[in-house]
Amino acid sequence: MERFLRYSLEKQRPIRLIFFADDGSMKQVNAQVTGFSEERVSFTCLRPKGSYEVPLERLLSADYKRGDEGQD
Repeated sequence: MERFLRYSLEKQRPIRLIFFADDGSMKQVNAQVTGFSEERVSFTCLRPKGSYEVPLERLLSADYKRGDEGQD
């Protein structure tokens, strides 16, 4: 998962993330990572627009966005 987070942060490209929101619901979003550490990840959602910062343990999955194969 760290590979996808670094890819988004370094290339400034959106990826698909699945995570648990503050209310306990599961969310799938296309987002661009704006920062991450060993404990937290920050990202901006493309739709609906918004910024999130969640603990890494609430992040369930990271993958390329549809149509992106990770090649430049």
